[in-house]
Order: sequence, then structure tokens, then C-alpha cells
Amino acid sequence: MALDRDVTALAAMGCDGVEIISADLEDGSPWPLGNRQFAGIVVTNYLHRPLLPHLARALAPGGVLIYETFAKGNERFGKPSNPAFLLAPGELLAFAQERGLTVLGYFSGEVSQPKPAMVQRLAARAAI
Repeated sequence: MALDRDVTALAAMGCDGVEIISADLEDGSPWPLGNRQFAGIVVTNYLHRPLLPHLARALAPGGVLIYETFAKGNERFGKPSNPAFLLAPGELLAFAQERGLTVLGYFSGEVSQPKPAMVQRLAARAAI
């Protein structure tokens, strides 16, 4: 399953057997996945804090969340530079701990690839 506001690129990938859902996660509509749960959830380069609790609830028992996005300090490299779209120090780690997820790996710092940026990366597992 893949979800995005603009599914044009997803559809063009030709991923047979992948359910593609078009949804704007920021327009105030209800969570588009209902009570569905997943063995794995991957989020990259995206931050809308009101969705974080939904992501934790959407993990099946033992499911893994992989999350990477920009962090405070990225403004010196360009966009995103708006604090609303930058994680505070330790924010992903705190989220995982508050939701009872077991942290499998965590990184916070500067990367050089694919371009210089400040990021946080988290891999965490839901309780079984």
C-alpha cells in the first residue's frame, strides 16, 4: 500500500499488486486508513505532527516503523527551513518512547547524501 496526496508518480511506477491511495493527510479529513494495521510503515521526508499517533496505532503487533525526515539545523542547508517541518532534537526518539515502541535504531545528525541535510532516522517496533 502506498499513500500520497498526489499519486501520479506512484501510479507511473507500475507497481502491480500495490494498493495506491490518494489522500491529503493535512486537510483535516479523517485518517484515511481507518483501523487498518500494517507489518511495516515507512515515512520519508515528511512531517505532520498530528499524524504521529495514527502511525503508532497503524502498526500491527510486532510491526516496524521506519521514519526519516529533516531536523532542526537543516535551515542552514536550504529547504525545508520552516520550524514546523523540522524535528526538534530527540523528537522522533521521544515519540517512540511515549508510544511504547521499542527503538531498534536511531540517528540524529548531519548527512551528506543525497544532499547535505540535518535528519533524524528511527527504526522502532510495536509490542507483540
